[in-house]
Amino acid sequence: MEDHTDDVCCPKFDLNSYNNDGSGNPYKLLTWNDKPFVKDGTWCIYYVPLAFGRAVIRAMKQISDAGAEPPKSDVMILSDCTSPWYTNIYVSTTKDDVPGVEVQKISGTFLAKAYEGDYSKMGKWATETKELVKTSKLSAEDVEKMQIYYYYPTCPKCAKKYGNNYVVVLAKLT
Repeated sequence: MEDHTDDVCCPKFDLNSYNNDGSGNPYKLLTWNDKPFVKDGTWCIYYVPLAFGRAVIRAMKQISDAGAEPPKSDVMILSDCTSPWYTNIYVSTTKDDVPGVEVQKISGTFLAKAYEGDYSKMGKWATETKELVKTSKLSAEDVEKMQIYYYYPTCPKCAKKYGNNYVVVLAKLT
Protein backbone atom coordinates (compact mmCIF):
# COMPACT_ATOMS: atom_id res chain seq x y z
CA MET A 1 0.00 0.00 0.00
CA GLU A 2 1.16 3.47 -0.78
CA ASP A 3 0.68 6.70 1.04
CA HIS A 4 -2.70 8.39 0.76
CA THR A 5 -1.80 11.23 -1.60
CA ASP A 6 -4.08 9.64 -4.22
CA ASP A 7 -7.77 9.13 -3.67
CA VAL A 8 -7.25 5.44 -2.86
CA CYS A 9 -4.26 3.16 -2.28
CA CYS A 10 -6.07 -0.19 -1.97
CA PRO A 11 -7.75 -2.06 -4.80
CA LYS A 12 -11.54 -2.19 -4.61
CA PHE A 13 -12.58 -5.38 -2.83
CA ASP A 14 -15.12 -7.79 -4.31
CA LEU A 15 -17.11 -9.34 -1.46
CA ASN A 16 -18.34 -12.14 -3.73
CA SER A 17 -14.80 -13.29 -4.47
CA TYR A 18 -14.72 -14.80 -0.97
CA ASN A 19 -18.39 -15.73 -0.65
CA ASN A 20 -18.71 -18.08 -3.59
CA ASP A 21 -16.36 -20.94 -4.42
CA GLY A 22 -17.91 -21.50 -7.83
CA SER A 23 -19.75 -24.60 -6.60
CA GLY A 24 -22.48 -22.79 -4.73
CA ASN A 25 -20.72 -22.79 -1.35
CA PRO A 26 -20.83 -19.46 0.54
CA TYR A 27 -17.07 -19.41 1.14
CA LYS A 28 -13.75 -19.79 -0.62
CA LEU A 29 -11.02 -22.31 0.16
CA LEU A 30 -7.44 -21.03 0.15
CA THR A 31 -4.37 -23.23 0.30
CA TRP A 32 -1.03 -21.69 1.23
CA ASN A 33 2.32 -23.42 1.28
CA ASP A 34 4.85 -21.36 3.24
CA LYS A 35 3.30 -17.99 2.32
CA PRO A 36 5.68 -15.40 3.84
CA PHE A 37 4.45 -12.63 6.14
CA VAL A 38 6.38 -10.09 8.19
CA LYS A 39 5.19 -10.56 11.75
CA ASP A 40 4.64 -7.66 14.12
CA GLY A 41 2.13 -7.07 16.87
CA THR A 42 0.39 -4.67 19.15
CA TRP A 43 -1.38 -4.51 22.48
CA CYS A 44 -5.16 -4.72 22.73
CA ILE A 45 -7.83 -3.81 25.21
CA TYR A 46 -10.40 -6.60 25.17
CA TYR A 47 -9.44 -7.59 21.59
CA VAL A 48 -9.48 -4.02 20.27
CA PRO A 49 -5.98 -3.36 18.89
CA LEU A 50 -4.09 -0.24 19.91
CA ALA A 51 -1.61 1.29 17.45
CA PHE A 52 -2.58 -1.22 14.75
CA GLY A 53 -1.74 1.28 12.00
CA ARG A 54 1.71 1.98 13.44
CA ALA A 55 2.52 -1.76 13.48
CA VAL A 56 1.40 -2.12 9.85
CA ILE A 57 3.37 0.95 8.76
CA ARG A 58 6.44 -0.35 10.60
CA ALA A 59 6.19 -3.75 8.88
CA MET A 60 5.53 -2.21 5.47
CA LYS A 61 8.58 0.04 5.77
CA GLN A 62 10.79 -2.97 6.49
CA ILE A 63 9.25 -4.80 3.52
CA SER A 64 9.76 -1.78 1.25
CA ASP A 65 13.35 -1.25 2.42
CA ALA A 66 14.08 -4.91 1.56
CA GLY A 67 12.49 -4.59 -1.89
CA ALA A 68 10.02 -7.31 -0.91
CA GLU A 69 6.69 -5.65 -1.70
CA PRO A 70 4.06 -7.80 -3.37
CA PRO A 71 1.96 -6.30 -6.16
CA LYS A 72 -0.77 -4.03 -4.79
CA SER A 73 -3.43 -6.64 -5.60
CA ASP A 74 -1.59 -9.28 -3.51
CA VAL A 75 -1.04 -7.26 -0.32
CA MET A 76 -2.57 -8.99 2.69
CA ILE A 77 -2.73 -7.69 6.25
CA LEU A 78 -3.81 -10.33 8.75
CA SER A 79 -4.25 -10.37 12.48
CA ASP A 80 -4.90 -13.06 15.05
CA CYS A 81 -6.02 -12.14 18.52
CA THR A 82 -3.93 -14.31 20.80
CA SER A 83 -5.56 -12.87 23.92
CA PRO A 84 -7.76 -9.95 24.98
CA TRP A 85 -4.47 -8.04 25.44
CA TYR A 86 -2.36 -8.81 22.35
CA THR A 87 -2.68 -9.43 18.63
CA ASN A 88 -0.13 -10.55 16.08
CA ILE A 89 -0.11 -8.66 12.80
CA TYR A 90 1.09 -10.25 9.57
CA VAL A 91 1.89 -8.28 6.40
CA SER A 92 2.50 -10.22 3.19
CA THR A 93 5.92 -10.06 1.61
CA THR A 94 7.64 -11.62 -1.39
CA LYS A 95 10.82 -12.61 0.44
CA ASP A 96 11.50 -15.27 3.05
CA ASP A 97 14.08 -13.03 4.71
CA VAL A 98 13.47 -9.38 5.51
CA PRO A 99 16.30 -7.81 7.54
CA GLY A 100 15.43 -6.67 11.05
CA VAL A 101 12.07 -8.43 11.34
CA GLU A 102 10.60 -11.88 11.82
CA VAL A 103 9.18 -13.51 8.71
CA GLN A 104 6.64 -16.20 9.46
CA LYS A 105 5.56 -18.63 6.79
CA ILE A 106 1.92 -19.62 6.97
CA SER A 107 0.75 -22.90 5.48
CA GLY A 108 -2.55 -24.72 5.42
CA THR A 109 -6.00 -24.85 3.95
CA PHE A 110 -8.34 -22.09 5.07
CA LEU A 111 -12.06 -21.57 4.78
CA ALA A 112 -12.41 -17.88 3.93
CA LYS A 113 -15.64 -15.95 4.37
CA ALA A 114 -16.01 -12.20 3.79
CA TYR A 115 -18.16 -9.92 5.92
CA GLU A 116 -19.16 -6.29 5.65
CA GLY A 117 -19.63 -4.02 8.63
CA ASP A 118 -18.11 -2.57 11.75
CA TYR A 119 -15.11 -4.25 13.42
CA SER A 120 -17.17 -4.64 16.58
CA LYS A 121 -18.85 -7.62 14.85
CA MET A 122 -15.63 -9.61 14.48
CA GLY A 123 -16.43 -11.99 17.35
CA LYS A 124 -19.81 -12.74 15.79
CA TRP A 125 -18.17 -13.29 12.40
CA ALA A 126 -15.63 -15.72 13.87
CA THR A 127 -18.47 -17.69 15.48
CA GLU A 128 -20.43 -17.73 12.20
CA THR A 129 -17.33 -18.92 10.31
CA LYS A 130 -16.75 -21.73 12.81
CA GLU A 131 -20.38 -22.79 12.39
CA LEU A 132 -19.89 -22.75 8.63
CA VAL A 133 -16.88 -25.06 9.04
CA LYS A 134 -19.00 -27.44 11.15
CA THR A 135 -21.85 -27.55 8.64
CA SER A 136 -19.60 -27.68 5.55
CA LYS A 137 -18.32 -31.17 6.39
CA LEU A 138 -14.78 -29.94 5.76
CA SER A 139 -12.19 -31.46 8.04
CA ALA A 140 -11.02 -29.50 11.04
CA GLU A 141 -9.32 -31.00 14.08
CA ASP A 142 -11.03 -28.93 16.75
CA VAL A 143 -13.36 -26.21 15.55
CA GLU A 144 -13.43 -24.38 18.89
CA LYS A 145 -9.63 -24.18 19.04
CA MET A 146 -8.98 -23.62 15.33
CA GLN A 147 -6.66 -20.82 14.29
CA ILE A 148 -8.58 -17.77 13.08
CA TYR A 149 -7.01 -14.95 11.09
CA TYR A 150 -8.68 -11.70 10.11
CA TYR A 151 -7.78 -10.24 6.71
CA TYR A 152 -8.36 -6.54 6.08
CA PRO A 153 -8.60 -6.03 2.29
CA THR A 154 -8.64 -2.23 2.50
CA CYS A 155 -7.15 0.31 4.84
CA PRO A 156 -9.56 2.51 6.83
CA LYS A 157 -9.18 5.49 4.48
CA CYS A 158 -9.93 3.41 1.37
CA ALA A 159 -12.83 1.67 3.13
CA LYS A 160 -14.29 5.10 3.85
CA LYS A 161 -13.69 6.25 0.27
CA TYR A 162 -15.34 3.11 -1.17
CA GLY A 163 -18.14 3.27 1.40
CA ASN A 164 -17.64 -0.33 2.57
CA ASN A 165 -15.69 -1.91 5.41
CA TYR A 166 -14.82 -5.56 4.77
CA VAL A 167 -13.14 -8.23 6.84
CA VAL A 168 -12.36 -11.75 5.64
CA VAL A 169 -12.32 -14.41 8.35
CA LEU A 170 -9.87 -17.21 7.61
CA ALA A 171 -10.43 -20.44 9.57
CA LYS A 172 -7.49 -22.83 9.35
CA LEU A 173 -8.74 -26.32 8.52
CA THR A 174 -5.40 -28.13 8.24
